[in-house]
Amino acid sequence: MIKETGSEAGSVRAPFTRLGRGTGAQRRAPLRVTCFLPAFNAGETTRGIELCRGLVRLAEERQREVIVRLAYSTGEIDYEAQIVASGFEAHRLPLYLDEATVSGIMAADHKGAELVSDLGTARHFIRVVRDEIVASTPDFVLYGFVPPVGIAAQILRVPAVVYLPFPAYRPWIRRHLLKDIPDDLNNALVSATPAPIRRLLAKLISAAMLTKGFFKQPTFAAAGRELGWLAANPDLFAMLAAPLQLVTDLPAFYQGQDVGPDTRITGPLFSLPPLVEVAAEIREMFSAGPHNRVFVSMGSSGEKAYLLAAIEALATMQVRAVVAVAPRICSLAEVRASLPIPSHILLTDSFIPAHQVNAMADAAVIHGGQGTVQTAVSAGTPIVGVGMQVEQSANLDNIVQRGAGIRIPKRQWTPERIRRALHRVLEEPRFRQSATRLKRDHDAVDGHNEAARAIWDFLDSSAH
Repeated sequence: MIKETGSEAGSVRAPFTRLGRGTGAQRRAPLRVTCFLPAFNAGETTRGIELCRGLVRLAEERQREVIVRLAYSTGEIDYEAQIVASGFEAHRLPLYLDEATVSGIMAADHKGAELVSDLGTARHFIRVVRDEIVASTPDFVLYGFVPPVGIAAQILRVPAVVYLPFPAYRPWIRRHLLKDIPDDLNNALVSATPAPIRRLLAKLISAAMLTKGFFKQPTFAAAGRELGWLAANPDLFAMLAAPLQLVTDLPAFYQGQDVGPDTRITGPLFSLPPLVEVAAEIREMFSAGPHNRVFVSMGSSGEKAYLLAAIEALATMQVRAVVAVAPRICSLAEVRASLPIPSHILLTDSFIPAHQVNAMADAAVIHGGQGTVQTAVSAGTPIVGVGMQVEQSANLDNIVQRGAGIRIPKRQWTPERIRRALHRVLEEPRFRQSATRLKRDHDAVDGHNEAARAIWDFLDSSAH
């Protein structure tokens, strides 16, 4: 259920004039940015905050001032505390998403279906965003994988910058997104198919995916048209179309690929808080000793069954494990009610500085969310992973192709398969060696600064 938590703005004003297309004095006025955050998603939220911090850091180089406004939805479980603690102006949108609604959006994302299927809901999303843009009068809008923001910005003709985990560019999706047959279509017969044929089938499936609900988003498209959206081809690519598209991933993964004329591959971007003292219980669990250390995280978009399978696998291994239990996935009480937890496994639902804890671990068991993968890569930690959906599987496949981990298909994510994969990653030196090489690629790119610099370069070029 979606609830309005405040009154919507009044009638929409005329589109704004943007990007200082006037005198030098006008161009030196403070730059106003409204960044839209889906507060139920940790990765999207923290990436947006990090981008805004980068903009502010680089503003001094440009002799500019930046005024950032974070506009966000709320829900039963969200990351509002992190948004408020960012230090930016935080504005709670009149948009409350209960757990049933969020679970529906997450399930649709995992299944490759349309995110919202109710026309009234889609219309309300777009109206709330539209009214916030009107009220905050930004010079440009910053947003992630949130289609209604793109629709609203285009209706108002307000420039936008979008940050994404992969290029929202039709030719790239067709040629490069799928590196193997999707898990939902995989079976024993398909698994036995030679690799060249699998790659060919993956390309055919990629082309077919472009005609389906996820890349069409027909309900958002219909709602947008009702509200004045005039896209010639009203699909997901149009919703995410922006004069600058940032892909916050490792450039090495895209060498030789056509990612689109408006796309910049800026490097990994994840929450990078100041170094803090890791909790004493984690330090104790990961202290020097005879057994390997394993960090487990399913981010905020994993699923309970996959987290429990990982814990069950670790329960019978001679390792020491720290398991991050995100409240969105399940509670500590649910985990303890489902499985006996031996003393060599530490469960925690507290905040964990993932990049620091990964550096203490010998292996990471994770889902394929971009931020979760990147924090492991940044530490040079080999991975055993499972993708909840196509993009997450692709993230993990990039790691597998470079020898730094093992991806287990969803249908095969069992305690026994996890144990076997972990034994390989921990016992075969090549995985750690490959992860170390991948870390060097990661360290060669400052994704936080590159993304912010790309935005400033775009703004400066648009002002002339």
